[in-house]
Parts: sequence; structure tokens; C-alpha cells
Amino acid sequence: MIELLVFGGLAGGLILLAGIGVLVVAVLKLVFWLVFLPIRLAFRLLFLPFLLLKWLLKGLVGLALIPLLLLAVVVAGIGLLAAIVVPLLPIIFVGFAVWALVHLLRRPAAA
Repeated sequence: MIELLVFGGLAGGLILLAGIGVLVVAVLKLVFWLVFLPIRLAFRLLFLPFLLLKWLLKGLVGLALIPLLLLAVVVAGIGLLAAIVVPLLPIIFVGFAVWALVHLLRRPAAA
């Protein structure tokens, strides 16, 4: 029974040690983030024209792709319509045949 208490104490100590390690790493990360923040901001300001150019080019490519996307939507709609109608063709044919038989066998109305 004493062994379980010893192992539990060791496990608790290791968990405490890991928590302290995580805390130290988090503090170091925060310090490095704060130290390098002005440098990162300066680089972002320096590269802002290139970022704006990238956004402009992406917008132009997006505008150029709109007709292709519309064509793809139309083709997908036709395919969806065909996928719905083709399995129903036998039922439509039977319905049309019944209608044609009723129409042919109906007596003309007396005038």
C-alpha cells in the first residue's frame, strides 16, 4: 500500500514539474513575442505594398473566373436535372401510355 502512495507522490511531482515547465515556456514565448513585435510590425509595414498587390491580383483572377464558375453551375444544374429525370423515365412512359390508351378508347362526345 505504501508503494501506491509513493508512486502517486512521484506522479504528482512529475505533473507539477511539467506544469512548471509549461509555465516557463509560456513566459519565454511571451517575452520573445513582445521583444520581436516591433520588428514584425516594421516588416509588415515594409511589405504592405506587396500585400496589397497580392490582394489586387487575387481579386482580378477572381473576377476573371466568375464566368467559368457560372458555366460550371449551369452544367451542374443540367446534370442534376438529368440525374433526377432519367430514373423517372419508365414511370413517365407508363403514364403517357395509359393517357394515350384512354385518349384513343374514349368515345367522341355526341354533338
